[in-house]
Amino acid sequence: MLQVIGIGPGRPEWLPPAIIELVKNCEILIGGSRALKLFPDFGGRQYSLSGDLSSSIEVIKNALLEEKIIGILVSGDPGFFSFLPRLKKEFPEERIDVYPGLSSLQFAFARAGLPWQEAIFLSVHGRQLSILPTRITRPTAVLTGGENTPQKIAQFYLDRGHNLRISIGNALAYPEELWATMDAEHLAQEKTLLKNAIVILYPAIEQDTIQKTTHDGQQSPKQSTGCRIGIPDEEFLRGKVPMTKAEIRVQVLAKAQISKYDCVVDIGAGTGSISIEAAGLASEGVVYAIEHNPEAQELILANQLKFGVPNLHLIPGAAPDVFGELPQVDVCIIGGSNGRLAEILATVPLVDGGRIVITAVTIETVAQGLQLLADLNYQAIDTVSIQAVRWKAVQSLHMAQALNPIFIISARKGETL
Repeated sequence: MLQVIGIGPGRPEWLPPAIIELVKNCEILIGGSRALKLFPDFGGRQYSLSGDLSSSIEVIKNALLEEKIIGILVSGDPGFFSFLPRLKKEFPEERIDVYPGLSSLQFAFARAGLPWQEAIFLSVHGRQLSILPTRITRPTAVLTGGENTPQKIAQFYLDRGHNLRISIGNALAYPEELWATMDAEHLAQEKTLLKNAIVILYPAIEQDTIQKTTHDGQQSPKQSTGCRIGIPDEEFLRGKVPMTKAEIRVQVLAKAQISKYDCVVDIGAGTGSISIEAAGLASEGVVYAIEHNPEAQELILANQLKFGVPNLHLIPGAAPDVFGELPQVDVCIIGGSNGRLAEILATVPLVDGGRIVITAVTIETVAQGLQLLADLNYQAIDTVSIQAVRWKAVQSLHMAQALNPIFIISARKGETL
């Protein structure tokens, strides 16, 4: 049996008695050298983990052969950008009990004196800075690491014309703790080496605009579309990429019930038509468009520029492979799954009570989707099929032009058991 134990900031004064007692009852203890030093009186065997993930997994596999109670020490909280997802993937048949610890997120928001229930959470440790939202509409906590320092995050926003206010927490709860709040311009020039840092990005005071380059090289402002749905198909740049037609798009968004502050993911975004309109509805939130087709990725960015949508963020790649770049989302729209619908539904970071909408063109996909949603404890599952007919003028007459029928499945995520 594996017990994944959160040790918070890694200081003995922040270890609750329940965690100390839990460790005493383990027979094998596994963790980094600093974590193991927190329990000098532990009587069982100890295994120290290196920074190499594959080697760490091998250590745990070997320990499991002994059929004993194994405690795995992780910094912060196991459920917040930690080792837990990899453990569940590597040991799907093993019983894994999880015990929480204080995360750096909680420390940072406590230092800032702010509630964090509506904040956005991201990590750029081992990830590209491109996962950061272009527009900050809610306090956004970002775990840093490796080459992605707080200074580089500040420069990322300065390069996009946003001199944000940023709080930095480094080595929180340690004697050398640093907590400071400054604008991005000052942070980008900060010489202090900031390791193990978390930053909080605050919404910009200035109004965001998106600019486009004209043929003469001049910059001109482009106004946002605002809350506009049912945009005529011909207004989108399309190339050879399939696009959800306006009549269907309206119904999908109606089922999604997107609110002003929602965080939305559009999987298989195509040209970005749904993402563009969803971003207008979530005007103070953010929309992540996941798309693996390079041509479609270019079209999404081109349409974002054309319609002036600052809160749309492209994540190149295929779902669920890129889910590590997502925060928790309020709404998930699935327009294309590449045959991986089961994996997507099982791992998408959708909040309890979050809405999911799946479009399908085959009965087989509908049957699979309905079964998966039921198995995963989704609630209020609903299915409609729609076939729109456009009447095109031909001289003095109007002729029917039928669009392909589409199934739309919608549901709400039930509470995690």
